[in-house]
Amino acid sequence: MKVETTSNSAISIENTINSSGPRQTEGLKRVLKTRDLVIFGMVFMAPVSAQTLYGSLAQVSNGHAVLSYIIGLIAMIFTAYSYGRMTEAFPIAGSTYTYTSRAIHPYLGFIAGWSMLLDYVLIPMLLYKLSAVYAIELFPSVPLWFMLLVFVVPVTIFNCIGTEVASKVNILMTGIMIVSILLFVGFAIKALLHGIGVGSIFSIQGIYNAQTFTWNSLIGGASIAVLSFLGFDAVTTMAEDSNATGKIVGKAAVLSCVISAVLYIIQVYFATIVFPDFQSFKSADTAFFEITTVVGGSGLAIVLALIISLSGISTALAGQAAASRLLYGMGRERVLPKLFAHIHPKYKTPAYSILFMAVIGYIGAVAIDLSVMFLIIVFGALIGFLCVNLSVFIEYFVKRKKRNFSGFIFYVLCPLFGLFVCAYILWGMDRIGHIVGFSWLLVGFIYLSITSKGFSKKVNVFKDDSF
Repeated sequence: MKVETTSNSAISIENTINSSGPRQTEGLKRVLKTRDLVIFGMVFMAPVSAQTLYGSLAQVSNGHAVLSYIIGLIAMIFTAYSYGRMTEAFPIAGSTYTYTSRAIHPYLGFIAGWSMLLDYVLIPMLLYKLSAVYAIELFPSVPLWFMLLVFVVPVTIFNCIGTEVASKVNILMTGIMIVSILLFVGFAIKALLHGIGVGSIFSIQGIYNAQTFTWNSLIGGASIAVLSFLGFDAVTTMAEDSNATGKIVGKAAVLSCVISAVLYIIQVYFATIVFPDFQSFKSADTAFFEITTVVGGSGLAIVLALIISLSGISTALAGQAAASRLLYGMGRERVLPKLFAHIHPKYKTPAYSILFMAVIGYIGAVAIDLSVMFLIIVFGALIGFLCVNLSVFIEYFVKRKKRNFSGFIFYVLCPLFGLFVCAYILWGMDRIGHIVGFSWLLVGFIYLSITSKGFSKKVNVFKDDSF
């Protein structure tokens, strides 16, 4: 494993991981290409996620969904850049946990990784349940517990077999989701040409409406739009599954974020001009399907509902894979039980971590309400984003002394701006999200205090026996 970095500490990590002996065969199988990483990030974010958020987004932003996504992209791009810089420095599995541990301190790294577990554990649960709920609308006689198995079992099998198989599934499902977007856009254009909505394909009203625009509503909309971008960081959890360099992995994270934003914007633009009266939705949760019915009838609405349901397989596939790599990274360094670091002898995947995520995901999908999942899922991601942005500043500006003009721009202003935006969104979260999120962090803090014997035992992330 080649680590391209100028840092002496990172070089020592490279030597540790490449050291002779049995550890050399313990790593993950490197099969993913740059294309696969970009698609992995896109699948995790889900190109059709804009459809499930559209109703609330349109109403909160007063019809400015496009501008909300543009601001959301600007906000996330700084954090995506920070992930890219940290992946370049430490291209090994573990992502947020790894970066914070190396750059700042192992204890804070554990808290960062623990917070991201909340995000990564809940995202597959959410996806399983959303997919099952949409599928039940098409097959109402099937019980929820069984429909969930229809999604959980194949996802787990694909991930256990290996990322090469999973990447092929991701490519297929990404293609299907993009086709569904093009299908909607095609019907929307036809409807516009027949006088529906604003009656024109090109309209400034799809981007800006002076009569309804306010900055407060736009910022509120941006905070919702940011939810679509959660998951771009999952690309960095697959660093050890890829032959790409750390710099390429970082670029893949940024690129997947930008491509997904373009797809989001296309969908919400046409939705806005086809159905400009955003206050008349029967339900914000099903607003996009109301619009789909207007432009293409019930047949198109059923097709898109089916595609969203099926897309849950690929998105959950990415979510479960990312979570298992985070568990693998923390298990390998002995801050979680070492069974999470087990590698399947044939498929070279973290099999026990994958199976653990499958069981937890199924139980949670059965037991936890969707609204509760949605409220708390952002908390873990934002804590992790805060830590990664701070890690860039500490690793490059403080430790590596990159203090020239470009260093000040890229290692001070960019990460601190990303940190500020994430902190602002975190501050404005719903109270339930704060309560559950901070309770989760408290549990992690107690666990860390016990395993470190009252913080007297350092987590040995830089030593040979930590792997």
